[in-house]
Amino acid sequence: MPSMPQTNNETTISTENSKNITKGEEHKKTWDALVYNKNIKSDEVLNVYKTWATAYQSDMDKVNPKKSEHVAQFAAELVKGDRKNPADLTVLDVAAGTGSVGVELVKYGFKNITATDYCQEMLDAAKEKGCYKEFVCCKFGTVTPKVLYPRKFDVVVMHGGFAAGHIPLSSLHTMARLCKKGGIVINSMSLQYTHFVEEYMDIHSYIQYIQELVEAGIWKVEFTRVLDNCMADRHALVHAFRIL
Repeated sequence: MPSMPQTNNETTISTENSKNITKGEEHKKTWDALVYNKNIKSDEVLNVYKTWATAYQSDMDKVNPKKSEHVAQFAAELVKGDRKNPADLTVLDVAAGTGSVGVELVKYGFKNITATDYCQEMLDAAKEKGCYKEFVCCKFGTVTPKVLYPRKFDVVVMHGGFAAGHIPLSSLHTMARLCKKGGIVINSMSLQYTHFVEEYMDIHSYIQYIQELVEAGIWKVEFTRVLDNCMADRHALVHAFRIL
């Protein structure tokens, strides 16, 4: 396991730093401060994304322009295994950001895609991609967003939504509630965060949250996969679930 960078728990992210993220390696410093600060608050995260939105995609592409492709690939494989046409299905992209997952979903044949994110500026950047039908700016967590409703989508995906100060673990259950019975939920996150962010540790071990939802009859686990070096030295931990 790569060693974790040392962070100062008293550190806060300033707007001034966010303005300079496109210079040199500032985007990496900003990202590290976002995801490795255990005490960062949701409003701090939102403020950074507001100022980062216009440069976010290009900054992430410097790390790996194909970082989101696996989410679309796995979704396509699972629905085609059900003998379904991706073009006929509805998809919810949770924590869609600037739309990198949506771009890949379109490449794999999905057409009816809704994007949701807490940051309107990120969604504005996603609109320019031309891959989404609808946009929903809302906080995502324990409660189903008012503008959405249960059992609406055939596929629900999230890539990179789990990090310190971002989306809570309970959002997995919310994703399941938004998905139709028999549908697919996919979550992809950095494996390192399961060893760093206390709330997410049980995702890797199955000891608590995921197993509770299995036992409650919410879903069954289709697969668990670890992808090497999906983002620089970070590995992706991917779970796929079938809604019951």
